[in-house]
Amino acid sequence: MKNVSATISLNNMPSSSTEDLPSKAEGIALCSAFAVEAVFIVVGNLLTIVLFAVNGKLRKKSLFVVINMAFADLMLGAVSLPVYIYGYVGASYLLWTARLKLSFRLFFSFADNLFSQASLISATLISVERFYAIYWPLKHRTLSTRAYRLVIFMTWILAILVSTAFSVLLHFISLKHAVYVASPLPLTLLFVVCGLNIGIWRKFQQGSIASQQQNRASQNQRLTKTLLFVSVVALMSWLPLIIGNFLLALVYPVSMNFRSFYFIIGILNYSNSFINIVVYALRIPEFKQALGLHCFRRQAVMNTKGNKKSENRAAKVQNVASRVNMACEQDIMDTSL
Repeated sequence: MKNVSATISLNNMPSSSTEDLPSKAEGIALCSAFAVEAVFIVVGNLLTIVLFAVNGKLRKKSLFVVINMAFADLMLGAVSLPVYIYGYVGASYLLWTARLKLSFRLFFSFADNLFSQASLISATLISVERFYAIYWPLKHRTLSTRAYRLVIFMTWILAILVSTAFSVLLHFISLKHAVYVASPLPLTLLFVVCGLNIGIWRKFQQGSIASQQQNRASQNQRLTKTLLFVSVVALMSWLPLIIGNFLLALVYPVSMNFRSFYFIIGILNYSNSFINIVVYALRIPEFKQALGLHCFRRQAVMNTKGNKKSENRAAKVQNVASRVNMACEQDIMDTSL
């Protein structure tokens, strides 16, 4: 799950009351919601990565971090969500009996947190990159591709370290230690995003961006506002989860109502992974043009195939008609003779 403590075994948590029985209808609704999100996440982020790979106009340094976040979100939807639905959500509501082995739960908690941390760090780097581009545009243009690759590499190194610490503490020490160690990083990143967004917003209010970026002002402002919106969405989807994680550590063991509340927070957190692709398609011209070009090419291919089929049918009809005419002429000649 795209959060810090979704890998906690909620299905193994004892209820606070023996009468606190789960609702299967509610469980089916939650599993369906998570499944729909998984489909949107995989399709949307996979489309983003494919467009980036096949379209040269999208291969800009400023979009490297965006693609890195799309890859992390893709892995969350393709790997983490299906296992989370089967091993945690459905099992918590007794829709089936799923008992994951310790080794599998350890791997899942590591992978899930790895991709979620990488996604959040990438969202933070988007704000950092835009802040640097707005305040020091000349220096920003001199940044090399190697610098972007190095930052992305460090992103995954940091995500690996945090995920390893969380998984070990969760499964071998205690839930509280895992939450207390893993939560400060996303909380710090959210404060950083807020500070950077406020700084960029003040720069827009001063109206000095256009003079700094001259002819590229309009395009850069649009890109900046789009990526800022992506960062704000990440903030709104992560903050309730962090609060829920601390509450989870404080009130353990939890009631069924709290589990339902926690799963709803998870749905909100996961929604960030497919909202991004909608924003890209609507706000970034390069993505919109690449998507439109791909659709037009597909339509053109379909039209070409349709025209060929029509031509083949017309040729067959004409061939049959010519044969009928020849037969009629032959009958006339025979009659005259």
